[in-house]
Amino acid sequence: MTVEQLTYKQRGTDNYYPPLNYYTMRDGTVIAIYQGFRGENPDLDFIVKYREPEKRLRTPSHTHWIVDLLVKAEHNKGLVRGFVYNMLEKYDQMDPFESVEERDGYELVVYNELDEVYDGLNGHGYYNMDTLSAFIELFIRCEKQTTDAFMFKGLLKLVQEYCDGKKDFYQIVGYSKRV
Repeated sequence: MTVEQLTYKQRGTDNYYPPLNYYTMRDGTVIAIYQGFRGENPDLDFIVKYREPEKRLRTPSHTHWIVDLLVKAEHNKGLVRGFVYNMLEKYDQMDPFESVEERDGYELVVYNELDEVYDGLNGHGYYNMDTLSAFIELFIRCEKQTTDAFMFKGLLKLVQEYCDGKKDFYQIVGYSKRV
């Protein structure tokens, strides 16, 4: 996929944004990051978008990946719980980016460490596990840019509680729509 195919136009303007970096998943889906403008460090903030083969560029909402994990959990709650537990561990281990160069040259870590055991969740829900793990890794890095931010981590914990039978589908989806 070319940079031109990943460039997006800001709605209502004539502003075009090329990706700062992008990653190609096993199924050909490309996940890209773009300059953001929020938080304590707007220069280091970024936006995540993805493009599946033969489809348009999209922004993954929290509701999209949450529902995907919930659907996967209906197939195998134990496996999803393990995946979310691992993502929460990664959350605690990751640090925010310290420079624009570090952000722009970032190579995915979790994607490369993804245990093939989670591939059993592919075919359930919408996203493949490598795509989902890349989203989550990038969302972790993004949230870490703002001191005391917690909403994304909270969503991961809610999915874990769903897998433990402590929360129901509607509670999780309702919360994800408010984020």
